[in-house]
Amino acid sequence: MYSNPEFPDIVGSGFIAEQDGVILTNHHVVRALTKLPRLKEWGPKEWPAEVLYLHHIPDKGMAIVTLPILGVGTLGANPPPGHVHYGTTVPDLGFIHVNARGLPPLKIADRVTVDEGDEIMVAGFPMGTDTLRAPGWVHQLSPTLQSGIVSCVLPFRCDNPHALMLDVLIQGGSSGSPVFDPTSGEVVGVVYAGLIEEHSMRGDGVLVYNSPTSHTFAVPANHIQNALRAAASYKHSISSTEAAPTLADIIANAELVTHMPRTPSSIVRKLGPDDIQ
Repeated sequence: MYSNPEFPDIVGSGFIAEQDGVILTNHHVVRALTKLPRLKEWGPKEWPAEVLYLHHIPDKGMAIVTLPILGVGTLGANPPPGHVHYGTTVPDLGFIHVNARGLPPLKIADRVTVDEGDEIMVAGFPMGTDTLRAPGWVHQLSPTLQSGIVSCVLPFRCDNPHALMLDVLIQGGSSGSPVFDPTSGEVVGVVYAGLIEEHSMRGDGVLVYNSPTSHTFAVPANHIQNALRAAASYKHSISSTEAAPTLADIIANAELVTHMPRTPSSIVRKLGPDDIQ
């Protein structure tokens, strides 16, 4: 059961990487999905979560589309011989395969195309449902766009960096957010963590609290391509793409949010033939 009945709880962010149902996110988001409670009678292809896709229809509203999960995957630690690598051997990337085709994928850079000082943008769901319900009810149905710069290429400028450090403040729920180059529209990274500063106050005891910083880390594009190759080999082993419904068919049966009043029951109506584009 959702803790917020008006809107599903958000585990993390992600983005469409392939038109035949590949959603890219973080390894730790995928792990969180695998730890959700499951019913004993469920089979391996039944999941206690869905991918929520918000499809804007100009002059109509926002279609709320749920995409059933067929399976999930993560990367293995298998660097090629002679491969120079820094950081962890397994980047924090994972993928979700959904039962849909004809999805609009984002364009992903095949190499690191940004440098220190370059502007970037991040789109996701910081603070999850809490942001969408900021006044106490659902008043937002869209990702949150943030802008910043590349602060540092890690460990230094090279052909195969293990991370990008960004000057963007993120919170829980942002994991898996795509990082865009605003000049090209290409995805150049995937947000996976933020640097936390620890504080302590000493008196009768020790009180430790954490403060978020604007130092955010992203997996760079050179590692994203490896994740897509892993997803390509995995998805064909669990389902047939040709049998999946198209996005147009799914949207035709979705619900359309036309406005955002305080009363949740009055914001939804069924889509009609004139709404589909």
